[in-house]
Amino acid sequence: MSNTYIFNNVNQYLEIGRESMSPALYLGAGLQPYKMEAAEYVPMAPDAAVLSADDTEALVNSCTTEEQRSILAEQGVVDFVAESPSGKYHAYIYLQEGGYLLILISLHVDAYLKQGVDCRCSDIHLPSACPPSWRRFGTLQPIWEGAPALTREDAVALVESFLTEKEWKRLRETGDVDFAYANSIGRYRASVVSQRLGYNICFRIINSTVLTMEQIGLPSEYVVPLTRFTNGLILVTGSVGSGKSTTLASIIDFINSDRHDHIITLEDPIESVFEPSGCQVNQREVHRHTESFARALRAALREDPDVIMVGEMRNLETISLALTAAETGHLVLGTLHTGSAARTIDRILDAFPVEERDHIRIMVSESLRGVLSQQLIPKKDGSGRVMALEMLVNTSAVANCIREGKTFMIPGLIQTGKAQGMRLMDDSLQQLYLDGVISAEECRQRATDAVMMEKFLNENPEA
Repeated sequence: MSNTYIFNNVNQYLEIGRESMSPALYLGAGLQPYKMEAAEYVPMAPDAAVLSADDTEALVNSCTTEEQRSILAEQGVVDFVAESPSGKYHAYIYLQEGGYLLILISLHVDAYLKQGVDCRCSDIHLPSACPPSWRRFGTLQPIWEGAPALTREDAVALVESFLTEKEWKRLRETGDVDFAYANSIGRYRASVVSQRLGYNICFRIINSTVLTMEQIGLPSEYVVPLTRFTNGLILVTGSVGSGKSTTLASIIDFINSDRHDHIITLEDPIESVFEPSGCQVNQREVHRHTESFARALRAALREDPDVIMVGEMRNLETISLALTAAETGHLVLGTLHTGSAARTIDRILDAFPVEERDHIRIMVSESLRGVLSQQLIPKKDGSGRVMALEMLVNTSAVANCIREGKTFMIPGLIQTGKAQGMRLMDDSLQQLYLDGVISAEECRQRATDAVMMEKFLNENPEA
């Protein structure tokens, strides 16, 4: 019988797991050695031999102390965190009738990130006291069935596996840290926070290639004209996880190849990396290259930029500086956490003191170029998510509404401005439903006008 993949030391299996970035190994008497790929256990090789009871006993002896073996004999189970030449791991060992079962869990974040990249996930969660989880097509769930909950010690080891000393210092001082992390398979927006049960680690997976407007579903025939203004403000809005960063990246990438200008991006952290094409591109990360968006925006105005991307317009100072930049001859792209074009205008105005709002309404009416408000919605067939988009283009009628403080009229102007590319969120939802892409239930849950959406769905029953 072949001895393929039969070893007498767990370190040899752990090295295979490290090389393949597998988060879990499954070594049981009467079974082939298994590793995890794309969130499923698969044999280490099709011709891998079957482990015998003696094989698993040798593996147990190779990684346990006499005290741990005594606990295993008494209780039938033992678990512990250990260090190997291939890195830290958490071992779960069970005594079964036919021999031992060893489950070895990796304590390096790269192993979990590979699962997320391979399975097209948006986020990876590694929380104390919960199983490793991912957000796949909008749904949060354990990465694999039966995954053990991460202990406080596991979470510390996972944090240690990728934080630099500088980031550790920030985490200890402030209780949270967020930054861009990269490994051999991609880039991620990483966040670590200290909480009651230990550390919570979250990664947002960044596309390794910047998607084009067409690939993400932006109406390029209407968005491209906005990018060719030499000044003004373009806003991309939506809730957390609605794809704002992806949309901004696609627009910046287009500008990079379409124009011959100076682009400055201000991000927290840097996500998509832009190689200069037609433009000179400088990317700055908050906390790494500058202390805040506002400070970076002030500095950017002295760097002779043509286009400025502000990753997030979080407060009055940043919003005020972005408006000033847009008014003084720069094309500014930014994001806000608002759900519609009208609410976006209100959010900007509400950031300012009451006595300044008349002046700010005039500034916004003159500098605004367009608002893209978006959601990412699970497809009906479960194959991924699709973008629903509300789009506002600043026409003279829209500008007049903003100046006069009549933002409640904006949805009506969007409804009648389809020739300029404008559309309401509900119109976008209805079209996706008619195309068979999303379900009626998603339309109901996400509709702005619930009564009109219900009427539409009654008139167009789901096939």
